Amino acid sequence: MKILVLYGSKPSKNSVELIEAAQNQGHEVYSGPTGDISSMISNDGSKFLLGKKDISDIDLCLLRSFGPGSTEQSTRRISLLEHMEVAGIKVVNSTYPFRRSRDKYATQYVLHAAGIPIPQTFTTESLARAYQITNEMGKTIYKPILGSMGRGSMKFDDADLAYNAYRLLDRLHHPLILQKYVQTPGRDIRVFIVGDELVGAVYKYLPEGEWKSNVAQGGKMVEEEMSDEIIEMAFKANEAMGLDYSGVDILESSEGPIVLEVNASPGWQGLKKATGKDIAEVIVRYGVEQVE
Repeated sequence: MKILVLYGSKPSKNSVELIEAAQNQGHEVYSGPTGDISSMISNDGSKFLLGKKDISDIDLCLLRSFGPGSTEQSTRRISLLEHMEVAGIKVVNSTYPFRRSRDKYATQYVLHAAGIPIPQTFTTESLARAYQITNEMGKTIYKPILGSMGRGSMKFDDADLAYNAYRLLDRLHHPLILQKYVQTPGRDIRVFIVGDELVGAVYKYLPEGEWKSNVAQGGKMVEEEMSDEIIEMAFKANEAMGLDYSGVDILESSEGPIVLEVNASPGWQGLKKATGKDIAEVIVRYGVEQVE
């Protein structure tokens, strides 16, 4: 089978493992930044190119990132991947569910519509409304609408300090995504799902004195027994977002578990270390099964 692995400007360790897993399974593998793919549409059909290489006959595309770029570039890349799907190429994760999961605003209303508990989330482009809601929420988390690995998220205990940050973000034309801070027992939960398979469920313990549990931010993953309620909630969230595979982040709040995020391009280095599982191999195997 011919497989294409697409990543951002350069491959992460996760993308490299996908490439190696596909090669080890005997597949012909191409890889590169999503922005390096070109396309042709004519009355003769569709054609796709990686650089100068014609890859129109690929069977499976493993999408890891749209890559950095302008709104116009991102729009083209999203359309490009949808074009691949229309042309009969299987994309994992599928283009629009992938885009929606990258968008923290869209994630919240999709999960809510599916009846899944979420943190209180306020979105605005108004400094006045942002200041007002921060006062009402008390401890507030700002999140970039397209952020990942916890980067760019900020916790505010003071509305006036938050307002100063909001002013700068407003000048940079960033929308304001604000969530009410959820007190947890010093840990979050990550459930990793591929298709109908539970690949791993771990607790992410926060570094001392920190509020972020992301492994990229110093968090530590430990595999422990997880309740059926947590596992069922994760599968429901993955299904609601329309994803083939995901890393579902769940918080243990005073009112019960809530889904924080559903990651369509989750990293798995911490999970791999905690569970001992070859997660890239599982994802490639799943993708191949969707084509065969």
